[in-house]
Amino acid sequence: MKCNMNYREAYKYDPVPGKEERKPFPPPHPHYKYQTETILRCGTSVGSIPLSCGHGFDGAGVNGAVIEYRPTILASVTLDTSKLIDSTVKIDFSSLISFKTISDYNYFLRLVFRLSKICDGCPIPLGNWAFEAIQRPGVVDGQIDSAYIQETESFSFSWCGCEECPGCCRYILELVDQQSYGIDFVAVSNISISALAVGLKKVK
Repeated sequence: MKCNMNYREAYKYDPVPGKEERKPFPPPHPHYKYQTETILRCGTSVGSIPLSCGHGFDGAGVNGAVIEYRPTILASVTLDTSKLIDSTVKIDFSSLISFKTISDYNYFLRLVFRLSKICDGCPIPLGNWAFEAIQRPGVVDGQIDSAYIQETESFSFSWCGCEECPGCCRYILELVDQQSYGIDFVAVSNISISALAVGLKKVK
């Protein structure tokens, strides 16, 4: 005679006095399902940033003094992925860069931006992006007013990476280096930063 599940497991439960039926088996463990979850966060920026143009290619200032550039935070966004599994994070940054030269044929401008992640107090660099504008004697583009050029150009980038350790992190965008020659004025405006996270979330 075959032994079914009820007989094989019956010894684990005591019979109810005066009744032949036994206690019901314990309910099975819940089986979780997973669904895709998306989190979108918009960050904050410091607004328009005028930049000093007091040094040249090698960072030498007036009378040969070396100027050490101090990183400036332009924007930041906070993203919490602690409830997501196998999440992927994407950061989008955009801005307008306006500059005015002191010459219509010979100038150079280079701005270096760095994206970092701060989760436990220590920043983790994620990448650098550079904006460059250069003009040598020859064909000149832009708005010319006898001896200078004034231009506004868009600058944007995206970063994407897998989140190995989910948690609440702050992403910051800094201007970490500036090199210029023949530039009278530079400003970064219309700054925008946003974070998008996509992953799995448990549901019953």
